[in-house]
Amino acid sequence: MLGWLDRVFPRRVLFQRDRRLLHLFLGRVLGSTGFAIVIPFLSLYLHGERGVPMSLVGGIFFFAALAGAVGQVVGGELTDRLGRKIVIVGSQLLRAATFVGFGVAVLVHAPILWFFLLTSLSALAGRAYEPPSGAMVADIAVGSARAEYYAVLRIGGNLGWAIGPAIGGFLAALSYPTLFLIAAAVLLVAGLFMAFMLEETLPHRVSHSLEVQEATTLLPSSTGTAPLARFGFEELGQALRDATFVRYCVVSLILFTVMSQLISTLSVYAVQWAGVSKVQLGWLYTLNGLMVVLLQFPVVRALAPYRMTTALVAGSILYAAGYAMMGVSHHLALLLAAMFVVTLGEIVTTPASMNLVANFSTVELRGRYMGVYGLFNSFGWSMGPLMGGVLLDFAAGRSTLLWTPIGGLALVATAGYWDLRRRLSPAMDRDKETRHERSA
Repeated sequence: MLGWLDRVFPRRVLFQRDRRLLHLFLGRVLGSTGFAIVIPFLSLYLHGERGVPMSLVGGIFFFAALAGAVGQVVGGELTDRLGRKIVIVGSQLLRAATFVGFGVAVLVHAPILWFFLLTSLSALAGRAYEPPSGAMVADIAVGSARAEYYAVLRIGGNLGWAIGPAIGGFLAALSYPTLFLIAAAVLLVAGLFMAFMLEETLPHRVSHSLEVQEATTLLPSSTGTAPLARFGFEELGQALRDATFVRYCVVSLILFTVMSQLISTLSVYAVQWAGVSKVQLGWLYTLNGLMVVLLQFPVVRALAPYRMTTALVAGSILYAAGYAMMGVSHHLALLLAAMFVVTLGEIVTTPASMNLVANFSTVELRGRYMGVYGLFNSFGWSMGPLMGGVLLDFAAGRSTLLWTPIGGLALVATAGYWDLRRRLSPAMDRDKETRHERSA
């Protein structure tokens, strides 16, 4: 009776395979809802309510994303040292605290410097969440199931994006302080839920726990900490010395620069250039979230027989087409059509990109590979809003001048992924667990 649901939503994957995935999924829904209530409207507040130039708003997001890059590396290192769960929970609680700070800053009309600091702290906490989350999925899924598990995580995040902006659009039209404080409350609930429900999956910690239960007297000095006595610069360097992996990260950085236009650049363009309301802006982002919820799982299954670089090439082309459409979108209906195409690009590329990182790494270095990949992710998301802000100020109402360079970057990423495809063996480039088998 519910067979149709399984084609668009991972009901059986969530409820009949591994409860750890269900708990991670629900925590992701809550956390992304809290974040999505705020983030599309932060640049609108700064530019529209406080009169901050978009170049400066882009600069704020630039430095925030650099802080996020630090969060990615530190989060990846702590993931391998302390475990997945403690980093996940701590990052959510820290972000909840920063959103309370945003609400207070709006109430007291704080200097822009406060928003710069709070945005950076929020980005650091949010990015620190990604390596342990990705590593936890890699821990509990093997082979072709891993791509489905990553897709499930994406669906959870985008279910939050389907809910959050719709709420945020109404709240932003009423009261910005309420917007931030409600978002903080949702993030607090997310952190507490994961603190009580998530189980640790770090392999050596799980095996240690089992050994203690079976033979406590044989391990009198064991503490359960990771077998790393210091910050693993040498191990981190192993990922950076992997030339093909670094090439992959550089190409992905270009695509991340394009992806990041979906936040500050699009929100200001839609409201102040295309003339949509804040509530309608919420609908625009809700379309993005709903599409991922409904299409991510079937698309992952449809692409499973193909190489992951095929998905990355196709998704980059969709990004180029979607952002080119933004240049001629001056009404809500046209913006919705452009968002549809851009979101298809997101659906196609994101699970493949994460799964390929997992294939590059070993179990022992999985957190670090995720952290290094996240470092490039953060640099892309830092350059994107800065570039978009400068283009918004420079283009001065000429929408094609704004979106054409952004679409061009997506085509550069397309060429980069096609080149990477020639360098990877088919085994390395498919949705299954492989070692570092590469073609010459």
